[in-house]
Amino acid sequence: MLKLCLHLIQYAGFILGQVTNATLLFLVLTRAEKLFGSYRNVMAAFSAYSLGYTWIEVLAEPVMHIKGSMFIVMMDGPIKLDVAAGNVLAALYCGSSALCISLLTAQFYYRYVAVCKPEILEKIKGWKLSFLFIPCILCFAGWFSLVHYGMHNTQEKQNFMRDVMLENYGVEISNESFIGPMYYSYDKTGKCTWRWLDIMASVLCTCILSTGLSLIAFCVIKIYSKLKSAEVIMSAKTRELNRQLFVTLSFQTIVPLVMMYGPVGAFITLPYFEVEVGLLGNYAGASAGVYPAIEPMIAIFFIKDFRNAVLCRNGKRAGAWRTYFLGSTSQRVSDIPSDKSLGYSINVFLLIFLRF
Repeated sequence: MLKLCLHLIQYAGFILGQVTNATLLFLVLTRAEKLFGSYRNVMAAFSAYSLGYTWIEVLAEPVMHIKGSMFIVMMDGPIKLDVAAGNVLAALYCGSSALCISLLTAQFYYRYVAVCKPEILEKIKGWKLSFLFIPCILCFAGWFSLVHYGMHNTQEKQNFMRDVMLENYGVEISNESFIGPMYYSYDKTGKCTWRWLDIMASVLCTCILSTGLSLIAFCVIKIYSKLKSAEVIMSAKTRELNRQLFVTLSFQTIVPLVMMYGPVGAFITLPYFEVEVGLLGNYAGASAGVYPAIEPMIAIFFIKDFRNAVLCRNGKRAGAWRTYFLGSTSQRVSDIPSDKSLGYSINVFLLIFLRF
């Protein structure tokens, strides 16, 4: 029954994710060119990747469980692969989750540059924007390698998890593909044996995750501080946009924290202390499957042009807001020369990300 509910959530996340990400990608490609400048490409990359990630998610349909000092991510997708190929799919799934998280971090970093370091924007225009994605690719490669080689499927791990997986999910674990680190084990005398390869792989994965979360926190704090300090020179309209921007950033920080960083981090950490959460461990898999479908909704709802397009509203006043900020409806944000003034960078940032 649990597997059925879990897979229904994963299928729903897949269908909704295809709709929301395709919608956002279409809106970005057709309505954001004159407004967003280079950030348009960052948004498009995240949406395009999320479309592919949802396919990996639905093919893997991971089932997760914690027992003692080990957690397991078992593949239970509709296409049954041999164990070796399934183990590669498990590593690909984990690496893809890391890439999803790192692409989100790249978005926040670009926002930080736009509002706090506008003079750097010129340095990441055109093909140079691709440098922003290099750390994301490295994160994917790192997670894939660490999971595939450091948390690989072994006979000892199969024996350790056999009873609990058969009791809770009705599967014979020796016939299934999975990855999972066993941090330590006990022999018949009660002596503890530390498994350093699994531990180091887990620690490095946690470091990558923590680095991304720390960078997002840094960017959010800096952006908020910059906007807060500029309120005294803002007009009433710009101050309202500032408030709306903070709400947007809040949602785009809290949602991945609750649905990606928190569950994945807890799932990796709890086995160190032999904290068994039982079937609740599948919250990490369910939330990771639904998150790519929810993230585009935030942008679609909070960006006025996108919201109007989805709701079939007439955006007659769109040009007025661009005139309010820049005095011209034809100038691209990416073509504006750098200016270090606080008011200028705030207005440009608000124009890029909200346009209410």
